[in-house]
Amino acid sequence: MSIFAAHGAHGMLLEAEVAPRVQARFEHKYQAVTGQAVTPGNPVHYQSQPNKWGEEVRVYFNDPGLAVALTIDGYHVENSLKAYQGQNYRFRVNSKKLWWALVEHHGFRLGIN
Repeated sequence: MSIFAAHGAHGMLLEAEVAPRVQARFEHKYQAVTGQAVTPGNPVHYQSQPNKWGEEVRVYFNDPGLAVALTIDGYHVENSLKAYQGQNYRFRVNSKKLWWALVEHHGFRLGIN
């Protein structure tokens, strides 16, 4: 059983901010993996950001057990007393490895899962 099935993965948010120079690569990979075409703003959690160097992808969630499990697996889990995303997300992980693993191997998609 994956740590995502064992913990509160429901309601997890995947977000991507991507520099224009690497958007085509990101969009091609995302479509190849998911079968879904994306463009900046569609879905809203995918944004073009000229001030970025490449892909900045984030995973937001609330489950403290998942935060512990990800920390044990070597991920840096940020914990905020203030909610992230103007929503009620307590934890955030900035990791391409985790983000793409969720998309490729666990069926997660941009947005709320």
